[in-house]
Amino acid sequence: MLELLGIGAVAFGVGLSGALSPGPLTVLAIREAPRRGWWAGPLATLGHGVVELALVVALALGLAAYVEEGVGTAVIGLVGGATLVWMGVALARSASGASLDDEMAAAGVERRGAAATSVGTHPRPDLRALLTVAPLGALVSVVNPYWMLWWATVGTKLTVDSLDAGWAGPGAVFVGHILSDLVWLTSVAFLVGSGSRWLVGRGYRVVLVVCALFLVGIGLYFAGSAAASIA
Repeated sequence: MLELLGIGAVAFGVGLSGALSPGPLTVLAIREAPRRGWWAGPLATLGHGVVELALVVALALGLAAYVEEGVGTAVIGLVGGATLVWMGVALARSASGASLDDEMAAAGVERRGAAATSVGTHPRPDLRALLTVAPLGALVSVVNPYWMLWWATVGTKLTVDSLDAGWAGPGAVFVGHILSDLVWLTSVAFLVGSGSRWLVGRGYRVVLVVCALFLVGIGLYFAGSAAASIA
């Protein structure tokens, strides 16, 4: 159980670091927040999660036969670790002037105007919201090149490592990763719906720096472990 919790915690941390980088899912949550309230986050996560569940299952089934191949898994570790370090450095460099202003503008949401719509106006999602936001969450995921790159490198590395814990390992990767998306997208939807200025303040930038340091650290660990396995 502790091993699975550890796998899930790493997947959550790595996933949160990626989710915090502005992208189409964040724009979707921002766009829908004035109408759906904080529920825009879970609904977007639902569509995103269906796609990722299918991908994790496919990865686990396809990689299971190669987990014992030392060179293959080492290459995955080196590529995944290098990608995480690159993501962390890029995130840290962008943190100084980071905000979600551009994403809010792209979604057609005024920061002050969003406050006019109370989060409590939409306490529960209706069927129309479910059939609209969730499919969009799936669509913007599969057409996002960054998402493809993430799963081709980092996601593959996490899945390979998790198979040491049996088939429950990929399940822990999925749960940890999707929880990171749920936490971030729901927080964004809540803050936009309530008109909060946190998204453009120091708090957001501090979180980005912390996540960047985490990405660099875990990336160096992955790459170092892979290099040691080859030596």
